[in-house]
Amino acid sequence: MLYSIAQAVSGGKKVGIMAAFGLHIGGYFHVILAVLGLSSVLLANPSLYFAIQKLGALYLVWLGFQRIYLSKKLRITSCERNLTSPKRTFIDSVIVDILNPKAAIFYLAFLPQFVNEAGSVAVWLQLLILGVVTNLLFSSADLLSVLMASHLQKKFQARSNWVDFFSRWSGSIFILLGVMALVNSSYN
Repeated sequence: MLYSIAQAVSGGKKVGIMAAFGLHIGGYFHVILAVLGLSSVLLANPSLYFAIQKLGALYLVWLGFQRIYLSKKLRITSCERNLTSPKRTFIDSVIVDILNPKAAIFYLAFLPQFVNEAGSVAVWLQLLILGVVTNLLFSSADLLSVLMASHLQKKFQARSNWVDFFSRWSGSIFILLGVMALVNSSYN
C-alpha cells in the first residue's frame, strides 16, 4: 500500500492507479504459485527464499535512487512533472510484487486455512477463488489509498517545490522499504 501511495504522491492519480494495478497483476503470480503448490518450494529452500528477498529489496532501493536522481535531473532541466510513465510504473509494480517472497508465503499460509478438503469443489479451485478474492480486496485498499493520496497531491501540485519534495519523498520511501527488507532478511 505504501508503494502505491508513494507512486500516487509523486506521479499523480494515473501513475498511482497503474502502480496498484501492477501490484494486482503481480499478486496473481503468487496466487497461481499457491494453487500449483509451488510456493512451498520457497519454504523448503531457504536459500532461494533469501535470494529472491534480497533481489526484491535491491530492486526497491534501485527504484528509489532512480526516482531521486530523476527528481534532481528534472529540477535542473525543468522537464515534465512525471518521473516515470504509467506504463513503466505498471511494469515496475508487477516486478516489485513478483520479487516479494513474503507475498508468496502469505498466500501459501493464508489460503489453505479456508479450504474445505472434503467439500464438493476441488481444492485447487477453492484456492484459486480465495486467491482472486483476496487479491481483489488488497487491490481495492490500494486503489482507495491511491485516490486519497492523489487528492492530496493535487492540492500541492501547483507548487514546484512540492513536486520535487514528493518525488524525493517517494524515492526515499522505496529506499526505506528496500533497506527494511534487506535488514529483515538478515535477521530471519
